[in-house]
Amino acid sequence: MTSVLSAEGQKKSLTYIGFIEKWAFGTKSTFFSGLSLASSLEIESSQPMFRNHLVTALRTLLRERANSLTNIAGLTLGITGSLLLFLIVRQGLQFDQHHSQKDRIYRVVSGENGPNGQTFVQAVPAVLAAELRAEIPEIQEAVATVYKRNSLLGVVRPDGTVDRFKEKNGVVFTENSFFRIFDRKILAGDAAKVLIEPQKALISVRWAEKYFGTREVIGREILYNNESYQIEGVLEDFPTTTDLPFDLMLSFESIREQKESVGWGGLSDEDNCYFLLNQNSGIGSVEAGLEALVQKNYGKGKENTNGNHFIIQPLAELHSDMRVGNYNSKMPAAAKIAFTGIGLFLLLTCCINFINLTTASAVKRTKEIGIRKVLGSTRAQLITQILSESLLATFAACLLSLLAAQLLIPIFNGYLELSLSLSLTTDWGIWVYFLVIWLGVTLLSGLYPAWVISGMRQGHVIHGNTSTKGSGYTIRRTLIVSQFFISQFFIISTLVIYAQFRYMQKKDMGFVQDAIVNIPIPASAAQSDAPQDKSKKRTLKSELMRIPGVESASLSSTPPAANSVLSTSISLSGSDEPIATQIKEADGDYIALFGLEILAGTGLADLDTLNSIVVNESLAKSAGFQDYSDFVGQEIDLWGNLLHVNGVVKDFNSTSPGDNPAPLLLMNNLDGYKTISLKLTGGQVEQQLSQIEDIWEGAYPEHLFEYSFARDDVNNLFRGERKTTSVLAFFAGIAIFIGCLGSFGLATFMANNRQKEVGVRKVLGASASSIVWLFSKEFIRLILIAFALSMSIAWFTMDKVLQEFAYRIALGPSLFLAALALSILIVLLSVSYRSVQAALANPVDTLHAE
Repeated sequence: MTSVLSAEGQKKSLTYIGFIEKWAFGTKSTFFSGLSLASSLEIESSQPMFRNHLVTALRTLLRERANSLTNIAGLTLGITGSLLLFLIVRQGLQFDQHHSQKDRIYRVVSGENGPNGQTFVQAVPAVLAAELRAEIPEIQEAVATVYKRNSLLGVVRPDGTVDRFKEKNGVVFTENSFFRIFDRKILAGDAAKVLIEPQKALISVRWAEKYFGTREVIGREILYNNESYQIEGVLEDFPTTTDLPFDLMLSFESIREQKESVGWGGLSDEDNCYFLLNQNSGIGSVEAGLEALVQKNYGKGKENTNGNHFIIQPLAELHSDMRVGNYNSKMPAAAKIAFTGIGLFLLLTCCINFINLTTASAVKRTKEIGIRKVLGSTRAQLITQILSESLLATFAACLLSLLAAQLLIPIFNGYLELSLSLSLTTDWGIWVYFLVIWLGVTLLSGLYPAWVISGMRQGHVIHGNTSTKGSGYTIRRTLIVSQFFISQFFIISTLVIYAQFRYMQKKDMGFVQDAIVNIPIPASAAQSDAPQDKSKKRTLKSELMRIPGVESASLSSTPPAANSVLSTSISLSGSDEPIATQIKEADGDYIALFGLEILAGTGLADLDTLNSIVVNESLAKSAGFQDYSDFVGQEIDLWGNLLHVNGVVKDFNSTSPGDNPAPLLLMNNLDGYKTISLKLTGGQVEQQLSQIEDIWEGAYPEHLFEYSFARDDVNNLFRGERKTTSVLAFFAGIAIFIGCLGSFGLATFMANNRQKEVGVRKVLGASASSIVWLFSKEFIRLILIAFALSMSIAWFTMDKVLQEFAYRIALGPSLFLAALALSILIVLLSVSYRSVQAALANPVDTLHAE
């Protein structure tokens, strides 16, 4: 009977309710948490239908507590993971979108043609902004920015004392035109006159309160590298979604002469140039103007031997274009796609889990559904009722995911250096997201179980016929295979990324890292032309060498592996063919201290000025020499100087461990030494560092002492890979755990559906282990099917990912077999409780109804 009974028919049916309820549920009815069917019908007749559905759904969820908690837990995990990924992707898409003229703002970056194709850097000549304003009429405004990291700041107190602080970032030299291009409000001060005169500064509200304890700081003095700047304005704090993270802005006029004296010959990543295009102009006109500037300043044709050129980059691409850097961390477009895909996978797998658990528990509700149908409930009413349960479960999961996300966001922000936030009062996007998730997950996860359960025939279910063989059983298996597919893809991806990370960590980088401490020399002293500052470096080295346990010391621009590198081009004497190379400035002890292997010739002379050079294998090969000894004694042209090649050293990684060693030369240049490295012995590190600090502070009393160990510096180069691995492992763990819940759901369904079969098998002598195997082999078969599907896709995807690394692991069968074994182990552990429970059940209890 599928039609609705009349009111009179319902009243007549009530005379049989006591008997039916006792037969179906026993004396202590579990239907509606102990309420009689008569009282439930009274509720239906006296309350609005929708309210009744919700009340009944709530009672059902409370009655089936274990199943409800498992369902909600799976949904909560999936929604929490997808919410975090949504916040990460959304923040990546919002960078610098707050500028009102964003569609007309561009950055100019540099390109160069080398033996390995085009190379790109964010640096441009410091004179470019002035040239753009003067030479290209289509450009409305242009601005130069010089960003300084690891800056020493000093705050002058009223009594004349100076408090010094080290800031990782936040200091930029720029021009007044910055505020005619970008939206950054000046809260105090004259916007038309700031940053025009030298030694002037603007400070953000955040830093004003941090360093001065007040926003009233106009006229106060702040020191940058011990040079005084007068504050003439207060800036609003920059938003978290910007690649222009400036807390202290200093007038470019203060360093203009120093920067522009280099002309077009020097590039530094700290030097950037932005411009604002006229409203009615096309970008093609600017490209033509830039080409004219290239020809004017670099030459054309064969004269421009390095193939120098400029590239125009829209502001919207700053945060995702991985060819060049910026003043902030980046999120490549591929990462946004990957995070979106992972978020959708998590939602899908938690929906699959909900479907499996709900349909698995449906066996327990067959008599309830049958009686409802006998009493006149239509299929539409049953679907609505079951969807109401899904609606409540998803709503509870959404609330719990909000709480979980609030707890996890600070951890994500600290570890990934993000600035995620979750505000329900101001962020309407979160409400839209949750509304879509709530309704979408409810329909996706609840519609199929509602259709299956409501479709049970009342005659069959009342008589205990709960067989689900057929399409429904096949669909459940298909869903489980899909869930295993997602879980195994995550497992394989995590194992591959982790193996690649470990491989890079263990790879020989070509130099010694142990027991070496690197100490930066203050920037003002390192770049000073004063004779006393130059001699101070040598004196410092000599005094540090007197400390017991300091085995050796070396002055250099940077250690062997560093985030920053100086690039240029050289040519063999008598040849016009350019050879792109990196440069490290170092003294004569550098090669021995870092254990660089000399393959031909000798090392560097310990001189203060440029005299001769040592090259690596890659540079020798780029110059056309396979026998390195033939390269020794050759002359090269560097910046107009003819220099002899003293020797050739074995290649070592000078930047990221994932990159191939680039052509590189070592040369003397006392002016460029910014680091002193010490090799320590004796095991008294703390005592030695204390002595080192005393001597260093005697040489540079107005600066802060800092140090780092070479191995830690190298490990920091793996920071991006380490974070990627951790994030992937975190979300893989969520997917795997949800998959375990789904496996438990299928095991529960199998146990409920086959309990009489198990009872018969035990009566006929089957052992408990054979019953456990009866359940386990079904899951192993499904895992193997999912593995066969996921292996090829994971192989293809991970092979593409590994192509980004110069040194990479081989995708051998061991990784995939390990993933398969791990999948089987995890799933068998998750279903073992239910299968053992079924195997140990008393057959008398399962067969007494027969």
